[in-house]
Amino acid sequence: MGLRSVAMALAAVAVLAGALASDAAAQRRDRDRDEDRRGRGLELLGEQRVGFRVDRDVIRVNQSEEWYRSRRYRTLHFVADGNDVHMISLRLVYLNGYAEEFRVDRLIRDGEEMPVDLRGERSYIRDIEMVYRSRPDFRGQATIRVYGEPARRFGPGPDREWVELGCQQVSLIGKDRDTIRVGLREGRFRAIRLAVRGADVELLDLNVVYGNGERHDIAVKHFLREGERTRPLDLRGRDRHIDRVELLYRSRINPADIVARQKLSVATVCVEGLQ
Repeated sequence: MGLRSVAMALAAVAVLAGALASDAAAQRRDRDRDEDRRGRGLELLGEQRVGFRVDRDVIRVNQSEEWYRSRRYRTLHFVADGNDVHMISLRLVYLNGYAEEFRVDRLIRDGEEMPVDLRGERSYIRDIEMVYRSRPDFRGQATIRVYGEPARRFGPGPDREWVELGCQQVSLIGKDRDTIRVGLREGRFRAIRLAVRGADVELLDLNVVYGNGERHDIAVKHFLREGERTRPLDLRGRDRHIDRVELLYRSRINPADIVARQKLSVATVCVEGLQ
């Protein structure tokens, strides 16, 4: 074997060793990232291989209502693997057919994680629809994985105690307004959140009226499934006396619930305050 052949063989061995080392490093990196996500309590909801052009794909979560009963998510984390992906927009479709759209327009680089705030606690997700543009190069197609970040529950203690301030049974069908009376006797609060029981409700607007008559309009356009809560809503000036909370909402009838319970359920909206 000539010197040239020996040199070529050594070069091939070096390339192979480099490739193996690169693969091993990538595997260690993926394991470390998986351990980090598990440590943060993230749950894998689904994944989808994506193409090289502007396209649409759907990740189907394929879980039952029973599976969701003990699960609430406040953030979805989108991870690109194998290539960069330019995420343009997202659409979440829930088990009852209601849909929410999120304009994203962001590049997710290979291995990066893109969090999407769900603007409150969300559950009962059926489909995650994506509009994206993949970036073609020698690395090939990308895979998008979606993880759900569970909603945090505030534990007991003087700084993290949620108090139920009042509840109101809301109209069964259509768009309506209601008022939940709180009163000065309940004390001062830094934030509030809304909880829904009995049926689904789409919240359209929220006005907090303080003890001195000042009004605070809070943008709170949320669709809440039965048992869900909004995110904490900070009060203007903090530590405020609340006289009442005025709601503009639209009730949503879920046919699946009617079949399961053999009756129409009326929604109740409750206000909880953080002292």
